[in-house]
Amino acid sequence: MPTNSEPTQPEISTAATLLAVAGDYPLHKLGWKAFQDLCIGVAEECLRRPVQNFLPGNDAGRDGAFVGRWEGDDPAAGESTIQCKFTSKEANNLSLSMLSDELAKAERLAQKGLALDYIILTNHAITGESELAIRAAFQGVGVGRCRIFGSDFINRQIRTSSRLRMMAPRLYGLGDLNDVLDARAYAQAQLILSAMGEDLQRLVVTEAHRRSVRAISKHNVVLLLGPPAAGKSTIGASIAVGAADIWRSSTIRATSPEDVQRHLSPDVAQFFWIDDAWGNTQYQRQTAEAWNQVFPLMQGAMKRGTRFLITSRDYIWKAAQADLKLQAIPVMKTSQVVIDVQQLSNAEKAQILYNHLKFGDQPQKFRSAIKEFLPAIAERKSFLPETARRIGSLFFAGDLTIKEADVVGFFERPEQFLLDTISNLSNDCKAAIATIFLNGGVIRSPVTSSILSTAVSAFGSTEAATRRELQTLSGSLLLLAQDEHGPYWTYKHPTVSDAFARYLAQSPELVELYLRGAKPETILYAVVCAGVTIQGAPMVVPATLNELLFERIGNLAAGALRTFVSYRSNVAFSQIMLMRRPDILEGARHFISPIHEDPDASFLVNLHRQKVLPIDWRDHLATKLLQALEDEADPSVFEADYIETILTEQEVQQAAVLARDKVLPNIPHYVRAVREEWSNDYPPEDHFYALETAIETISRAIDEVGKESSRPDPMLILHREVRHAVDEMEEDYEPQSSTSAPVATSTPQNAGLHSLFRDVDE
Repeated sequence: MPTNSEPTQPEISTAATLLAVAGDYPLHKLGWKAFQDLCIGVAEECLRRPVQNFLPGNDAGRDGAFVGRWEGDDPAAGESTIQCKFTSKEANNLSLSMLSDELAKAERLAQKGLALDYIILTNHAITGESELAIRAAFQGVGVGRCRIFGSDFINRQIRTSSRLRMMAPRLYGLGDLNDVLDARAYAQAQLILSAMGEDLQRLVVTEAHRRSVRAISKHNVVLLLGPPAAGKSTIGASIAVGAADIWRSSTIRATSPEDVQRHLSPDVAQFFWIDDAWGNTQYQRQTAEAWNQVFPLMQGAMKRGTRFLITSRDYIWKAAQADLKLQAIPVMKTSQVVIDVQQLSNAEKAQILYNHLKFGDQPQKFRSAIKEFLPAIAERKSFLPETARRIGSLFFAGDLTIKEADVVGFFERPEQFLLDTISNLSNDCKAAIATIFLNGGVIRSPVTSSILSTAVSAFGSTEAATRRELQTLSGSLLLLAQDEHGPYWTYKHPTVSDAFARYLAQSPELVELYLRGAKPETILYAVVCAGVTIQGAPMVVPATLNELLFERIGNLAAGALRTFVSYRSNVAFSQIMLMRRPDILEGARHFISPIHEDPDASFLVNLHRQKVLPIDWRDHLATKLLQALEDEADPSVFEADYIETILTEQEVQQAAVLARDKVLPNIPHYVRAVREEWSNDYPPEDHFYALETAIETISRAIDEVGKESSRPDPMLILHREVRHAVDEMEEDYEPQSSTSAPVATSTPQNAGLHSLFRDVDE
């Protein structure tokens, strides 16, 4: 295994990575603000000019200038002014007359010593004659040196600089990637982009995006958190395409821990994009143990240069943390890789809104009418990028009344608007959505007649009409994407699944339709019994359908049924399950440590709470808790679930005595045992986190039950033993390597929100 600081990379010939091309990027489609952002990247990356701030006065919001100072051997080193000149017209030549307003400003800047170097960056084409005239005019008013870089120059920089493309990832959605990527990377990028539709063309590089790039460059892992529709997947897609470009890493879109384990390679640096890792709309607790098993493999791969980009809804991540052994990937517990993508600035929200309206399919009349409300919308806390996409779409907002209250309501109540949209669809459209919903959110294309039949029958459609509506809804509610196995249908956005579940849940007849038509494995992780609440699970099975529920899922594997009973079942259904599948108890005899993280232990606790757990099984769990305390310093016996639910008062006292007399005096033994499990891939300091937490919990519990010890402070003993172990382990520690990706460092001031929307209706 290599021990140098650089990760192992596959050998790729230089000739294969960048290709000479004739096509240009359609820069006129960027919009003036996005073009300014691109100019910042060009200034920093290609011209090596730092950008410090915008100059005041920017031609009514269409153009901008910014200044910076650079050092070096360049004869023009010193103060620089960079002027952006944008046009939304294709193939429009720049002339001196278009810059007449800038000449007077340039003269004033020159008098202040701010224009030793004056650079014009534009997406206009430039003729040789115009370039000479413009240069002469600006140098004639006192500019030290004037240079003009037009669309040809900018296109050339984009084609030859992967760093620039990574800084402005919208370019991946605008250009032909075949121009800049080798065949392997191109094929992978196309699969990623197929799942995004046109969203990447409208991407705004936010601070969350920049922090994501920094984190994955430094730590080789980044976790993107946010509420539904906050833009996590769009950021993920742009970084994934950028990874294929700048790092030349093999890019894999994984959907499960099994996917990760199956595709991990010990020989090459890879990039894994794992969207909604712990569930799309609700926490899928049954996956936690599989993730815990793959985390050590991921940690080892990160040391070799493999990167992981993981997304999750914030409430799902909050629920998952209690079950995940994050000490296996210590860096995921640190704040710099957990990025809340909801923390958007008003300027970022305004640019997102601008892009979706400017490049959506709403007519000019709609955009003109709504323009006056847009700055206030961008300042609302309820703003979400997905809602901005929908208001730019005729499908979602074609009938929206252009009144401030209605426009505000569209952003304040996006879930209700989406539910209303689905409720008002034709039965043929509902059959198309139901076909995907009944099959777990993904179906292969072309769709077989057997897969279509249930939804077609339920909504009184026909096979031909349902197939037609799949195509009609593509790009709005549904999406035809590609992976390595071929094309497949899925939702355009996971919130469509949320809304359709809410639609079905409104009627017991439709809930029955779901139970009869969906796959048993899908039902198992989508519904809850009456009286049980799980965030993101609106499909509630009434008591009258309990028999049908058991009929559909009762033959699944015992482990899967234990998970359902643990978190989704009520007393009535648990009794049915125990009576007809008594074997589900037999699989819960053995537990992993810590026991409070073991799903089988949680299963027994829930049954005991429901008063349906046989007494001998309660005794068995209590015995295992006490045994784990002594053997492994497992503090689970003192967790609230067990003290308040499982253990008798006598057993609680027994646990405290055992901890006082057998566990805390034996701290050096536990430190040695934990050290023996260490791999030199892991930071030594983080390796003892779980033991430190356990001893602290045990020590505190002794105090609470009145079994104080006169022995020395156990935490002082633990810290001394851990410090000694860590000092020795540091000699063998091999920290993982990382390579950085570029992010813009300039921080120009934001343009006014009203100014930004000036040309949204043009």
